[in-house]
Amino acid sequence: MPPPGRRIRLLLVLCGLGFAIVLGRAVQMQIIDGDMYAERASGQHRVEIVTRAPRGAILDRDGYRLALTEQARTIGATPSLVTDPAAVVAAVAEASGESPDVIMDRLTGGGEGIAHVDLARQVPPAKAKRVQALGLKGLDFAVEERRVYPSAIAAPMIGVVDLDGAGLAGLELQYDEVLRGVDGIEVRTEDPAGNAISVLTQREMRRGASLTTGIDREIQRAAESITDATRGEFRALAVTAIVLEPASGEVLAMASSPGPPNGDFRLAEDADAVRLRGITDVYEPGSTFKAVTIGAGLATGRIRPNTPVDVGWRWDLYDATLRDSHPNPGRKTATDALRESSNIGIAKLAYEHLSGPGGKDVVLAQWIDRFGFGEPTGIDLPGEVGGIVTPYREWSGTTPLNIPIGHGIATTPLQIAQLYATIANDGVAIRPHVVTRIEGRGPVRAERERVMPARAARQLAQMLEGVVSDTGTGAAAEIPGYSVAGKTGTTKKLDEDGTYSKRRYLSWFVGFAPVENPRVVTLVMVDEPEGELFYGGDVAGPAFSKLTERALIAMGVQRDRPDS
Repeated sequence: MPPPGRRIRLLLVLCGLGFAIVLGRAVQMQIIDGDMYAERASGQHRVEIVTRAPRGAILDRDGYRLALTEQARTIGATPSLVTDPAAVVAAVAEASGESPDVIMDRLTGGGEGIAHVDLARQVPPAKAKRVQALGLKGLDFAVEERRVYPSAIAAPMIGVVDLDGAGLAGLELQYDEVLRGVDGIEVRTEDPAGNAISVLTQREMRRGASLTTGIDREIQRAAESITDATRGEFRALAVTAIVLEPASGEVLAMASSPGPPNGDFRLAEDADAVRLRGITDVYEPGSTFKAVTIGAGLATGRIRPNTPVDVGWRWDLYDATLRDSHPNPGRKTATDALRESSNIGIAKLAYEHLSGPGGKDVVLAQWIDRFGFGEPTGIDLPGEVGGIVTPYREWSGTTPLNIPIGHGIATTPLQIAQLYATIANDGVAIRPHVVTRIEGRGPVRAERERVMPARAARQLAQMLEGVVSDTGTGAAAEIPGYSVAGKTGTTKKLDEDGTYSKRRYLSWFVGFAPVENPRVVTLVMVDEPEGELFYGGDVAGPAFSKLTERALIAMGVQRDRPDS
């Protein structure tokens, strides 16, 4: 048994420890947490009030709203207070457009003990008001916002937001941070009656900025109508159309068929309907790429419009054989070869003047890079890819024959449209862009770069004008009263075994008008047309003609060849 003195000391230590604990708790309650307990004692409480920033609108080039935000209602329910579930389900289903089964699942799917459920969101105020007027027990109505797209055009470009207003696709995603602004937040204390006592912290709400685009509603509608009609006429897998303004780089229209039902992104049943094939998919460009080959030759002085080339019925080189789709053997000029889209003529010109003996000269490869192939254009839309370009060091014996005529390389339709926009713009490339102005920040300035000499670009434009003539492959792309320069393209698609198909084609036409003062560049690409017609001039040429004429008229461009 410990001596009495030791027991006394132990008792004093324990008493001191207990006193310290009590003192510490008192200090915490009175000093550290004093405000909290004082609030509780007086009935005060802290609240956080969030003021949602209105999302900015998306406008076309004339200021018409393509996307805007308006008020809506969330219809909620407290299941335990609902006395007539059948009536609630019927009323909410009618107002929201959703099926009664879905509404019933939301009402009853949480099981017992669920305090509150949202039965329907984004309900138009007028429809929600009719439900509210029924006086059904257990329902409540909260104000929220919903995004609407009144024009029902350009859905894949404009994009869509989720139920909470966050961008999911298109410009809505690309510019989400700009469009959504900054929510306002106020943290304050209130008395039991909800009266503000003091503001603790505050952040001002900043509304989202609106975007002005270069989209022309009339041209966009024409693009969507013509791509749909062309796909139907040729029973094609898909059709893509792009219209650019070469002097500014602005996208006037971009359409893909099939598109979303009724132009509503939210009604699309699969990704195909909202995919912007013009920037997300790559294809062999075929003869449209011959402009790169001739452009490289003109820019370097190695090829002139009258440079001669011998074209035979076939050309055998490196165990490969080239033939022309429309054989016309004889001694040609470079202009002839481009006008007739001679594979043999263009490949020989490249081999003799750009690739050098054995195809070892890097000139063509350098100009492919200079024209921007292998890299995205930088358009302000999500999902753009850069295409597929074989690095020069990996070129094989037949590569110098294939690349000059657009085989063995993959590009997006936008990259080809950008190539022709550069030619139309006297050799200056401008980054294609959809948004032209951001509210509060001013105009968007797109990057510019001189790619080829102006003289070479004008020579190439004149050569391409010959394609759209009675003796060229693009006669069907002619537009009454307007001069047109452009190029056809026809490519066999690859089958699953890696060989070129004998029945699946890509049909292209791309060009610009008027030739002397180009106002629009238009591209049409038809994926897998069915039937006897599959050449680019026959399939894509007429669609190009219709769309380009509609665009020129919409822009008020006078006919420069009124007698043609």
